[in-house]
Amino acid sequence: MKMQTTTNKGEIQYTPLGNEDPIKLSIAIIERQIATPTKSGKKPTQKEMMDFLMLCRARKLNPFEGDAFLIGYDSRDGAKFNLITSHQALLKRAELCQTFEGMESGLITECDGEYEETQGDFLPDYAQAVGAWARVHRSDRKIPTYRRLNIAKYDKGFGLWKDQREMMAVKCAEADALRSAFPTTTGGLYISEEMGRSPSTVENTPPVALLNDADDEDDESEFAPSKQKQFRTSQGKHDDQAVEEVEGGLL
Repeated sequence: MKMQTTTNKGEIQYTPLGNEDPIKLSIAIIERQIATPTKSGKKPTQKEMMDFLMLCRARKLNPFEGDAFLIGYDSRDGAKFNLITSHQALLKRAELCQTFEGMESGLITECDGEYEETQGDFLPDYAQAVGAWARVHRSDRKIPTYRRLNIAKYDKGFGLWKDQREMMAVKCAEADALRSAFPTTTGGLYISEEMGRSPSTVENTPPVALLNDADDEDDESEFAPSKQKQFRTSQGKHDDQAVEEVEGGLL
């Protein structure tokens, strides 16, 4: 079923995925209610807000329910803004799929040279968390989608990664597994816990997660690109295809 959209005096009305009632979104609403200014108080440009609006419509995201955020950071080239998808938005999309049969996730721990997969983010005192894993089950697939990650490649060393490293790692593994299991509805949607890039690996930047390519040296925000580490998820090249599929079917 295609999403119905209408445009009226600068406002776009559409029905988010999983909702029965349509919402209205406009540049003015984004600027007033959704966008988070930079530390210096800078607001997003008209283009950045329009990009956010069109992506929310194309992907049926509801920013009023916390599906997506437009977060600003100060860079040497001026204010820049990132589109961030919530972990909850990925779970909602999986739940709405009739073939979804649940997800398992946990940590990969190491103790005396022995590795073990544990459930959840609980870490025994005697073990060290070195990775995380997630497994998504679908009734229409014989083999579940299984993903593992190395925590060292994701741990940014600030924000919640300082005190809740294990929880953050499990969420990253779950996000990667959900994107791979449901590429049409979740492909290209990245959460703040896993966002990262570096100038030398711009080609690996998630197609929907980042709206800008500028480097940053001044801002200390956790969303500033220079404060993040770059990685490539298992979803890989399919993210671009998933975005095209959804946008082609909705616009």
